Amino acid sequence: MSNKEQARRTTAAIVFGGTDISRSILPYLLSLTYTDNEEDEADDLQIKLQDRDGIWLEKWLNDAIDAAASTVAVSAASDAAGGTYTVTANSGLNVRSGPGTGYSILGTLAYGTTVTVSAIDSGWATITYSGQTAYVSASYIKQGGQASESESTSTTGLKISAVYVRENWNGDGNDKLLDCGQFELDTVKASGPPSTITIKATSLPFNSQIRQTKKTKAWEAYNLSGIAREMAGANGMACLYESASDPYYERVEQFKTSDIKFLSQLCHDAGISLKVTNNIIVLFDQVEYEQKNPTFVVRRGDGSYTKYDLSVGKADSEYTSCRVRYANPNTGSVIEGIAYVEDYKEDSDDNQQLEVAAAVSSIAEAQTLAEKRLRLHNKYSKTVTFTFPGDPDKIAGVTVELTGWGAFDGKYIIKQSKHTLSNSGYTTQVAMRRVLEGY
Repeated sequence: MSNKEQARRTTAAIVFGGTDISRSILPYLLSLTYTDNEEDEADDLQIKLQDRDGIWLEKWLNDAIDAAASTVAVSAASDAAGGTYTVTANSGLNVRSGPGTGYSILGTLAYGTTVTVSAIDSGWATITYSGQTAYVSASYIKQGGQASESESTSTTGLKISAVYVRENWNGDGNDKLLDCGQFELDTVKASGPPSTITIKATSLPFNSQIRQTKKTKAWEAYNLSGIAREMAGANGMACLYESASDPYYERVEQFKTSDIKFLSQLCHDAGISLKVTNNIIVLFDQVEYEQKNPTFVVRRGDGSYTKYDLSVGKADSEYTSCRVRYANPNTGSVIEGIAYVEDYKEDSDDNQQLEVAAAVSSIAEAQTLAEKRLRLHNKYSKTVTFTFPGDPDKIAGVTVELTGWGAFDGKYIIKQSKHTLSNSGYTTQVAMRRVLEGY
């Protein structure tokens, strides 16, 4: 390997149950894959290890679980001494190399993360992060905090975090970081031969309360943002609402449905996107994301990618119009709004209209909802997948311009970004869909 290649290598910092295992895991690491999804799907982290000697299957995992359980007990005890703090920043808290905003960012702590602070001076708290001394703003932590009941002697509740470090990113000696955030251990799978262990963690565990506990509740006089924030608070999470549209409900009923499933349905009905990441529920307007300028351009044959795959959905899956209609049972009045695709032709034999029944209060609201529901059903008509050399900047939600690809030219948005670090190097695979303009 040349000096230049060595200078651009990628490493990873992995913390399991509060313990930095980056060095101990390195000799066994086959691959580390972080999947970042734009909406609906939970982000996940997968670590694949070779286990020829049975170290991970027979000893390490049990020891790690016991150590995590002990860490919880120690944290609770140190609480009285004032050493344990909880992160209160809704969007996460930057971890820096020095006590000030001018120092480089080493990573991010998720909302609700418990940390042990050794000292606080001039508004900056000293902590240990990835095996080194680091600093966080004391304004965004509060003293105290107790781990959830699930963080006991089972794998449920064990936290895993990872940071990709692309060294000498611009050839200027500075590193580029991809902080994957905090995940909860979901499954551990052993297979062979050859003997391997696959550790999977997710941003929203299948057995979490927000996903599993079915509730019945009538929400009266609530905005969508209010419902989301109340659900987030009840589940120990933060909420970030990024949409100018905030539907109001005089009354909407949640019947024997989990919080996340009910919230997801409300979001789909309102044309709002939902994402759960780093212990934060994020609701955002996809149109606003799509209107952002492209972060990079992919030209056919430019050598920036190693693989590509382009596809068009079935023609009969795309609607040319959408009608939202509401007949008020109390007054008998009818409110209606219709939206059309940009190249709609009234006399075309291929026209298909999507019919939506929804309780709307005005024609303008019906029109807006029709536009959003039409986008929702048509947005996957053109999709592309590219594999690039590893790039921390290629993440879900950013827009991309394709040039030289004929019918596939245009603006796209990354709906899934998969970052894989293995013995073969670091690669980034992105799945994108065409931005829907004119709806």
